[in-house]
Amino acid sequence: MMFTDTISGLRVGTSVAAAVLLLIVCLAGPAPAMAESEHEESTESKISYGKQGLQFDDGTGNNFLWFGVRLQTRWGTNRLSDDEVAGAPVSESTDIRIKRGRLKLGGHLVSPALTVYSEYDIVDSRLLDLRATYNFADWLSIRVGQWKAEFNRERIDSSGKQQFVERSVVTPWFTIDRQQAIMASGRIGTGTRADTSYWIGRLSGAGRGGDKSEADGLWLARAQWNFNGRLLGFSQSALKRPKEPHGSVAVAAVKGRSAFTAFSSAGGGQLPGFVNGEPDQYRLQQWMLETAYQNGGFSWQQELHWKEIEDTLTGQKTRLAGGYAQAGMFFSEIFESFPEPLELALRVARVDPNRELPGDTEQEYTLGSNWFFNGHRNKLTLDVSRVTRRQAPETDTSNRVRLQWDWSF
Repeated sequence: MMFTDTISGLRVGTSVAAAVLLLIVCLAGPAPAMAESEHEESTESKISYGKQGLQFDDGTGNNFLWFGVRLQTRWGTNRLSDDEVAGAPVSESTDIRIKRGRLKLGGHLVSPALTVYSEYDIVDSRLLDLRATYNFADWLSIRVGQWKAEFNRERIDSSGKQQFVERSVVTPWFTIDRQQAIMASGRIGTGTRADTSYWIGRLSGAGRGGDKSEADGLWLARAQWNFNGRLLGFSQSALKRPKEPHGSVAVAAVKGRSAFTAFSSAGGGQLPGFVNGEPDQYRLQQWMLETAYQNGGFSWQQELHWKEIEDTLTGQKTRLAGGYAQAGMFFSEIFESFPEPLELALRVARVDPNRELPGDTEQEYTLGSNWFFNGHRNKLTLDVSRVTRRQAPETDTSNRVRLQWDWSF
């Protein structure tokens, strides 16, 4: 069944890709003739292959589009091959599969200030991202559409730019994930000790592809202090081996009402112990503290999360807490004999799904390694984990091994 679904998704993806290529060809065709007929300053549109994939430039600087494909092929052992919340259905067998297959289209239209981006998942046949951003100035941009809300770094980081095969066990419990939204963001004090980035916006609260009738909406605010006066991008591993430190400290909060207590790429859902809700049944409040740092071949990032869910029908409140810390190192920066493309990493994570219940925890210890052939665009990742889930009176401990090839073209 999984193979059939994947093939069906690939067929849809192929159709989308063909439409994109046709659009690029149509845009490229008339540009040279137009320039010649109007005898204006020479501009030449062209199609080429760049760092993001196939790209089209109309020659004026106003219109630029790129089209790329990313595939993740994963082999995993044990029923904890994926990171899911406790109680979620999981596979009992070792398998190899295409975990993610993405078609991406981005660039800018009409003006470099208006950027666009879309992403389609050909494995699960889902439109993930569809957004437009207008940059008025460094201190103000406005974005509308559907995308991953800028709440916490681990989720904002693309799955193709992770240090491990998958995100930590913390993510399913606390992520806000993809939402339809309108967001203002910007950066002030650039290059100074007060260098700060901010995001503030209104989210649908209904999750990816959700119906607005299922939620009253969520407010989100994030403030990030770039304490070195340098911006650290949302990408894991110190691939550029920066000679000057890049770091940030961020706080974020989310508040509002929704029919859902959890969010993922599949859309809105429920955490264990919660039932499918009425519109606006659950009042959500979340807070997050995050640090990140890269220097030389060393990288670090960490998050602490707090979450409160109030069932407005029963008045019951559930409080969750969790966090993770991870660090990676290219030891070739220290030892000349160490392979330059190889990175080693360690992650520790813990979740308390209900702070009022003793002995109810989930813990993860993961060792990871990456071999970068072409940065995050072509790499092999191997990680080994030990995950313990305690739901009194039972304790479930399991080991897992995962190997993944991530390739973009």
